[in-house]
Amino acid sequence: MNNLPVVRSPWRILILVLGFTFLYAPMLMLVIYSFNSSKLVTVWAGWSTRWYGELFRDTAMMSAVGLSLTIAACAATMAVVLGTIAAVVMVRFGRFRGANGFAFMITAPLVMPDVITGLSLLLLFVALGHAIGWPSIAGC
Repeated sequence: MNNLPVVRSPWRILILVLGFTFLYAPMLMLVIYSFNSSKLVTVWAGWSTRWYGELFRDTAMMSAVGLSLTIAACAATMAVVLGTIAAVVMVRFGRFRGANGFAFMITAPLVMPDVITGLSLLLLFVALGHAIGWPSIAGC
């Protein structure tokens, strides 16, 4: 049983509402302004789905979305397979030489900030580009 004291502040509901408002209000504003019929973001000209029609008619954008979804599906499939194998290894073999390093490699993406991960991947891809000339054409 946990004997830690529970703080019942009368402000907790207000703090919760303010926190959720801070997180979700910008997304709500983006959704609302996505239906603006004006070319200018700052000028409201009425409700319209014009820009969604333009988006779906743009073949380059739809091609990019298709490629992104394909890459995401492949990455998710590989993550499930590798995660399952890693879980089986950790449960079946228990303690083995290098178990701490193995556990660190598995949990590192969970505790490492996304900015550091992105920066390290950027440096890796730049180094790969210099070493093997990949990618030869940007974006392909």
